[in-house]
Amino acid sequence: MDLLGVGLGLTVGVILGLIGAGGVMMTIPILMVAVDFSIVQAATGSLLVVVAASLAGLTGRGTSQLRIRYALILGLAGAPFASIGSFLAVRLSEVWLELLLVGIMFYAAYSMWNRATEDVDVAEPVVPISTLLTIGAVVGFVTGLVGISGGVVLIPAMVLRMGLSISVATTTSLLIMFSNSSIALIWRVLEGVPMTSADWNLVFIISALAALGSFVGAKFVNKIKKKLLQRIFAIFLICLATAIIFELLGVWEL
Repeated sequence: MDLLGVGLGLTVGVILGLIGAGGVMMTIPILMVAVDFSIVQAATGSLLVVVAASLAGLTGRGTSQLRIRYALILGLAGAPFASIGSFLAVRLSEVWLELLLVGIMFYAAYSMWNRATEDVDVAEPVVPISTLLTIGAVVGFVTGLVGISGGVVLIPAMVLRMGLSISVATTTSLLIMFSNSSIALIWRVLEGVPMTSADWNLVFIISALAALGSFVGAKFVNKIKKKLLQRIFAIFLICLATAIIFELLGVWEL
């Protein structure tokens, strides 16, 4: 781990702490580029990173914007589908997983750019249980399959489909990400992901850095315009997705 790796680990955590999503979307390509992980190894490592960073972000934000009811329902609905996604992930082609990851990254970038808004408090609406179960299932499956935290899918759904404010959605998303990612990580370890002790040591270091960054980012979340931050992050996602496409095309080798 050089100074660049330290900086990247902290950046992942800060972004997750600030906007409640996206940190692990950077962690996968960072692990692929910086330590030459395969997509399966990077996706598994990213789950540990998001477990640590989401817990730290929750600690930094506190519970005033946390909606336990939504977190429990969405998290429980996503748990079995996270297991199914993890079961399939170790059996699918790495090329197809990379293509799926690129698609999700472009979707996340588009959503963050076009749906970026400033934080406005709104009354908590009454959301049908069917909507909660559907959102939870989709997010859980994607989390297990590709190893992303699900926040890039969950937060737009909570704001646009459930009518929650950005701050409530991001805080609640952190708790759901912690739950889903923990379950997906356990399943991947039980399935026997090809990672050595040295690989895990690198992941532990990045996780600790991300947790530190997430805690600091959460403490300063109210002092930064989230609309600007989300759009900057959208551009960064596009750059990372483009780098993976170039790797698939053989332009360079990650």
